[in-house]
Amino acid sequence: MSQHYPHQETQPELPAKFPTGTLVFGLILLVVGVLLLAGLLFGLQLNGPLLFIGLIGGAGLILVISGIAAARRTH
Repeated sequence: MSQHYPHQETQPELPAKFPTGTLVFGLILLVVGVLLLAGLLFGLQLNGPLLFIGLIGGAGLILVISGIAAARRTH
């Protein structure tokens, strides 16, 4: 006894979305860690507010570029 199942068309799996926010957060932590180590090892003095502005600006730039790239892929 064989059972016949109707042929079901399956949609191709879409590639998983890249977690850009996680990448940016990890890069921020990496940069802060490297700069703190460089400050301790080489005696560098870091300007906190300027560092924060630079990190947030860079993170924003990465997020905008990744958003534009994602929009171009979907169209």
